[in-house]
Amino acid sequence: MRRSRQRVFVRSVCFLLAALLLFLALSAQIRLRAVEAESAALKSEIEELEKKKELLSARLAGCLSLGEIERRACGELGMCRCRGDQIRVIGIEEDDAE
Repeated sequence: MRRSRQRVFVRSVCFLLAALLLFLALSAQIRLRAVEAESAALKSEIEELEKKKELLSARLAGCLSLGEIERRACGELGMCRCRGDQIRVIGIEEDDAE
């Protein structure tokens, strides 16, 4: 009689452990699916950002050319080159630095 109670107890504990392990496996599977979905979303966002980076790099390369800088300075900003009489060279001698 006592042996059959022990067997029932052991079987019950084993059943509960198996149920617990099954529950943990299912919850881990659900979390895995959520992480995979987030990973896919982040990958698509990375691809989109890479495209934007390439576009901005191309625009930056165009802005770095001297001709483009001059055109923008004169046209958009209203700047112009200095005339010769507008340029002053200032020198500092060593005696003045003390």
